Amino acid sequence: MKSLKEHVKYTCQLISEAHRIPVYYVNANGDLEYEFAKAELQKNPFYRPIKEQLSIFCGSGNLADFPLFFSNSFLHFFMIKVHQENVSLGKIIVGPTIETEMSEKQITQIMDLFKGYENKRNLIDYYRTVAVIPREQLLAISKEVYYMIYQKRLEKTLVKQRNSILEPKDMQIENADLELSKGRRDFIFHSNLYYERVLLEHITNGRIDKLADITDYSIVGEAALGILSKRSRLQSEKNLMITAIALICRAAIKGGLNEETAFTLSDFYIQQLEELRSLQEILNLVKEVIYDYTKRVHQLHKQKYSAPITACLHYIYNNLYNDISLVNLSRLCHLSSNYLSSIFKKEVGMSIRAYIQKQRIDEAKKLIILTNYAISDIANWLNFTDQSYFIKVFKKHTGMTPKQFKHNHPQEGRK
Repeated sequence: MKSLKEHVKYTCQLISEAHRIPVYYVNANGDLEYEFAKAELQKNPFYRPIKEQLSIFCGSGNLADFPLFFSNSFLHFFMIKVHQENVSLGKIIVGPTIETEMSEKQITQIMDLFKGYENKRNLIDYYRTVAVIPREQLLAISKEVYYMIYQKRLEKTLVKQRNSILEPKDMQIENADLELSKGRRDFIFHSNLYYERVLLEHITNGRIDKLADITDYSIVGEAALGILSKRSRLQSEKNLMITAIALICRAAIKGGLNEETAFTLSDFYIQQLEELRSLQEILNLVKEVIYDYTKRVHQLHKQKYSAPITACLHYIYNNLYNDISLVNLSRLCHLSSNYLSSIFKKEVGMSIRAYIQKQRIDEAKKLIILTNYAISDIANWLNFTDQSYFIKVFKKHTGMTPKQFKHNHPQEGRK
């Protein structure tokens, strides 16, 4: 294990020197063990806050075994999990980079984002010192690092499939449903500007089990990234969090929480917020708000279905892009297939097969409306191996073929 760590360190050094980009290594305990970065970057006063924000993106120990890309304020990174014999050793983080030279418009947007940062000259200098590396080149570097660590080749298409952020810009869209689809399809969330939408969807669905994966990247995480001058921005952050509480409240009402209860809680938490005197206290309170509302919605949903059926519904939701069998669901619930089928139909109002089919068609509708993916790809992803059968089932549920459905929703298509 020691020799692999030494190999990893040397790999990080080579990558940094060859491509003139910062490379970090975070050990299994989450500590920054070493870094290689250009001296002019390290000397810039703005360098430290960006470095500290890396912990947000590499805090989870459940990372997939391939390069994962994420972005923050025009800056791009990727990270690769390092493991040996199923023992996690740490993570390599490469970045920041920018895709093109910063335009005047982007510089203005950055200024707006970091209004609390007093020395604007240092801010501009920092972004202009960051290495300019096009998206395809950064992807190639990630494959290079992966090969140097594991001596395994990675197909470019696989890396792109696992990282929605690498898709062409005209294939991106600000839509919560699409982000949820990508999350289920790729088995992992990617850091981007849409996380607050996904968080609100989890609150609406009472998904307590999903909150740990998303809260650091969403309303709370986005706010934290903008904090560079705590004293001058404390009140503005309180205002931002009041807006966040309002959004959380509305999401919970959408999920079935009684309006009077939801608004009373909102008033209570906003009153508490006004008494706080530090950024960390504000962030802690909003996390408490998120969990409180989500737990209340979760309890409502638990009361609607029995524990085995709730477990089945969650499993189906998370595995629409995988094979879902009655045998697996029965094992999950520790019930016989016949008995599970019986109580499922009694509680949900349809058979397990019909429910899975309906959920997959609903997912297909979102992808058809929100993306330019080929119908055949969507059918294949959702486990319809026969495209003609997919069209038949789609028409049964919607009254039209996938092409007709797409044609009837042009205003909702991709820009």
